[in-house]
Amino acid sequence: MTEHKQNFSLAGLLVMIGVSVLLAAVLLPLGKKALMQAGMSVVGARGKDIFVAITAASAEREPLGLGNVWPRAQAAEIPRDESGPPPQDIADMTFRNAVDYFKVLYDEDRVATPDWQPYVGGFDYSKLAGEGVERAPGERLKADYCIWCIAGNIRDDMGETDIIPVLITRNVDCSSLYKDYDGEADTPLRWSQRYKTPYGKKMFFIVRQGGATFSITAKYATARTIYYNQPFRTTVEGKAPLVYLTPDGIAIPQDMTGNEK
Repeated sequence: MTEHKQNFSLAGLLVMIGVSVLLAAVLLPLGKKALMQAGMSVVGARGKDIFVAITAASAEREPLGLGNVWPRAQAAEIPRDESGPPPQDIADMTFRNAVDYFKVLYDEDRVATPDWQPYVGGFDYSKLAGEGVERAPGERLKADYCIWCIAGNIRDDMGETDIIPVLITRNVDCSSLYKDYDGEADTPLRWSQRYKTPYGKKMFFIVRQGGATFSITAKYATARTIYYNQPFRTTVEGKAPLVYLTPDGIAIPQDMTGNEK
């Protein structure tokens, strides 16, 4: 009788171990997926907040003749005028990376002083953090704490560039986007070698006109998905070409042949 009970207990234990291993194998990926989706929702909400804040500030300023607060990028091929007085307004400034732009947007140099005047309300550096990217300690921003690339040289009305991602997570190489797209190519986008986060090569996030947010998995990370098969041209005569401010530099979208111009 004793031997029978021992055999039974051993068999039951083995069954329980097997069931536990099976459940872990099923639930662990689901748990990771749930965590990723939760983190993705946070990133999307923060990106939308940034977009809405910039749009609202621009809408308030333009009737007063103050210009919008979307960033202008100073790409290498764009002549830089150093002869005039230093710019006193964000609409007259050009930027060489996203961090410099967000610093001015937040008026970093005067935080916690009576003269502090951020260009937008409802924006702070916490909006620039996300999955795998920590919040900036204190009130000082560095490239490591910025999750977003932002389109520079956007036209004031955003009419001809409204299908271009305005904000895009930094794990995408923005130079693999297109400056001119005919709706035909289905070329995979490149992943950034400089920034591995957020989400590595699994997915990325974009925020477009109106604050619409989209998460795109690696399977659909192609030009066709980004541009919805709509032909467009961002190189408008008399306007600076669309570029992307990355956390520590500028990315210039490529032409349809895959060559940067």
